[in-house]
Amino acid sequence: MKNRLAQFLATGALLVSLAGGANASGSSGNIVTFDPPGAGTGAYQGTGCTYFPCALAINDAGTIVGSYTDANNVNHGFIRNSDGNFTSFQAPGADTTPNSGNGTGATSINDEGAITGYFYDAHGVAHGFLRNPEGVIVTFDVPGAVNGTFPNFISAEGDIVGGSMDANLQWSAFVRRHNGSVVTFTGPGACTVGVVAGCFGAAGWLIDPYGRAVGSYEDTNFVTHGMIRDRNGAVTVFDVPGAGTGAYQGTSCPGCKLAGNRWGALAGTLVDANYVNHGFLRSAGGRSIVFDVPGAGTTGGTGTGCYSDCPVALNDQAEMAGTYIDANYVAHGYLRRADGNVVSFDPEASTSTQPQAINNEGTVVGVYLDAANVYHAFLRRREE
Repeated sequence: MKNRLAQFLATGALLVSLAGGANASGSSGNIVTFDPPGAGTGAYQGTGCTYFPCALAINDAGTIVGSYTDANNVNHGFIRNSDGNFTSFQAPGADTTPNSGNGTGATSINDEGAITGYFYDAHGVAHGFLRNPEGVIVTFDVPGAVNGTFPNFISAEGDIVGGSMDANLQWSAFVRRHNGSVVTFTGPGACTVGVVAGCFGAAGWLIDPYGRAVGSYEDTNFVTHGMIRDRNGAVTVFDVPGAGTGAYQGTSCPGCKLAGNRWGALAGTLVDANYVNHGFLRSAGGRSIVFDVPGAGTTGGTGTGCYSDCPVALNDQAEMAGTYIDANYVAHGYLRRADGNVVSFDPEASTSTQPQAINNEGTVVGVYLDAANVYHAFLRRREE
């Protein structure tokens, strides 16, 4: 049966600039909002959210992928080319029964145009898919993932990482190599009691050109840690200074996507001992900086980042995009430039903003909620 808790996990040039800046503005930048044809206009319909975790992605050619919910509450994958033209698609086996809440969602696209994501079948079980640049779709499941396979990222080499859920509602991270082989992994001391008992387990968020998979996991005390798995299967755990050590604290959080770039830098959110969120950047050498966006709240559940399902994006120029929560618990978008300066932004009609991805052209894509509780997508181009 479908488990809506799946929404928790699905997921200089050579060094990240660790200079801290404190400048911020309310600039909206060059923001374009959009919805694919067929996106619903009712409450909690629209582009990028609802039953699938909010997941939009963009490659360096400016092609955007994601999902939208139609007026019948069915989800569809979409592709938006840089010229603004849309393609909608469903993975083979996706259930499109009206009001089922099932269908297809795309989560990642590489520069070759290959797309990954997942779909729900008529039994409410999620499966992974790979759509090649010609539009041919192959579906797959992680062995033992009887409660769902959820891809989060596809590399230029065609390797896919994500999360999978077994019969005990236990999450594991997985890597699917471009040859189709699949391995699952988690970190040392990981919790094993499943989501019903509060363990949101592990997920893979990205994989670099060297085949190293980056993810996060919860230990037996439900504290979250970052992890890096090399091609040989060795897992290295990392924690960012300032991360809390209590339940549902730590480096990252349930469903909070970590980001990385080709130079080995990582970015994400940490939760401190007071349940306040902060952003972090970690260089390839393991040096970290923790920062807060001006205007971010300072009480539990607020701050730079959010308490669950809050992605962070990073490009090769060390530009970082994400969400911050103000003192009134309103979500806004931010862009942290490589020099440490921060710009905050919201689409004009937004009541809640969540950036999802950034490409090497500096274009940020994300989703926002309007006053009628309809979801829409946006792109924000780099200011000249």
